[in-house]
Amino acid sequence: MSEENTRIRVAIVDDHPVVREGLRAFLQLAGDITVVCELDTGEAAVQVLQDTHLAVDVVVMDLKMPGPVDGVEAIRRLRNLRPGLKLLALTSFQDRETAISALAAGAVGYLHKDVPPDLLLGGIRQAAAGRMVMEQTAWAATQASQPERLPRVHSEQAVGDSAAAEPLTDREHDVLQAMAHGLSNKEIGGTLGISEKTVKVHVSHILSKLGVLDRTQAVLLAAKRGMVEI
Repeated sequence: MSEENTRIRVAIVDDHPVVREGLRAFLQLAGDITVVCELDTGEAAVQVLQDTHLAVDVVVMDLKMPGPVDGVEAIRRLRNLRPGLKLLALTSFQDRETAISALAAGAVGYLHKDVPPDLLLGGIRQAAAGRMVMEQTAWAATQASQPERLPRVHSEQAVGDSAAAEPLTDREHDVLQAMAHGLSNKEIGGTLGISEKTVKVHVSHILSKLGVLDRTQAVLLAAKRGMVEI
């Protein structure tokens, strides 16, 4: 496999030209990252990135952008159009509502724009590997003393709505804790001594029992309920 094929292909979405230029210049210095496109609105992001022929691994998405489609809505639409895309929120906003909205929409992580450069690079690499990315202060923003349910997703189904959900088995709890540590299915299998296929089955059961749609929502909800430690 060529060096070019092993690079992480990144799309930058931000309405500020200076931010886009700065991010592109910084990321291009990393030996394993290539910026494949830059977009200035959520609408443009959806229009361009829904094309599955455009090779993109990670989308670094600003959340507050002008127009009818902000970053959170762009994440939601792209998650439905291209489930394989890893959508990483990068924003100057630190409020709880914005953080939870982005994660519930399908972002694999949430970073502040003032995050140290090495953590931004690490976050992009983690996102590309399918791991949850939460910088410490961003995670703290989601952990209010009186936690609320995550925003509603898809018609009438709400995340974590079922108060009488079936409890997790011991093995499912082990898998959930490993997910909270950012491990991939393959890594979880190696750690627990089970096959990757078995891990996928456990993950599916966990999502169903918690009433969530993806791993990020599962970890966030489980942490709020004190089921796992991040």
